[in-house]
Amino acid sequence: MATLRERRPGVWEIRVFTGRDEAGRPTQVSKTVRGTKREAKRAAAAALESRPASHAAGRTVAALIDAWREVNDSVWSEATRRDYASRAGAIAKDPIAAIGLARLSVGDVERWHARMRKAGVGEASIRSRHGVLRSALSQAVRWEWVGTNVAAQSRLRQPRQAPRTSMSVDEVQAVIATAREIDPLAALALRLAAVAGARRAEL
Repeated sequence: MATLRERRPGVWEIRVFTGRDEAGRPTQVSKTVRGTKREAKRAAAAALESRPASHAAGRTVAALIDAWREVNDSVWSEATRRDYASRAGAIAKDPIAAIGLARLSVGDVERWHARMRKAGVGEASIRSRHGVLRSALSQAVRWEWVGTNVAAQSRLRQPRQAPRTSMSVDEVQAVIATAREIDPLAALALRLAAVAGARRAEL
């Protein structure tokens, strides 16, 4: 069985029933597609045919991250292992860790982002924790535990870039004066660059 839900115009979420977990609860995999309703129905039919059976049954996000760390532990440096252990520990404290892989959706991931922001977690830390989940889900796709990586489809806020500022006339003159003491030709080159308005990468 497969169900369709339009998340926004032209974007559909497909949920495919894959069986039942050890407790008898139904399990699903989800996939997001873009297009018309007819195209979404065709994608749902294809997903139903290629569903990964019950590979994800009974496995939670926390269990996946543990398995991902275990299989990659030997190739990571000690610093990387400590870093990922810290990020995984933070994820384990959130309700998302208890969600079954078969039921995990893009909405679950984005609600997790919202909870972290509400708790005062910075955007850099949110992106780093998200990176762990995304990598673990990529592993799950390769293992055929899930059919799609919902973390890769979720939206993160773009980091703010500090506006570039130009040097003042006094600052430019000070740099040229310092350069003249070291190498007169360098001072001449800097003066020409300042007059021409050259960018840093063009020097």
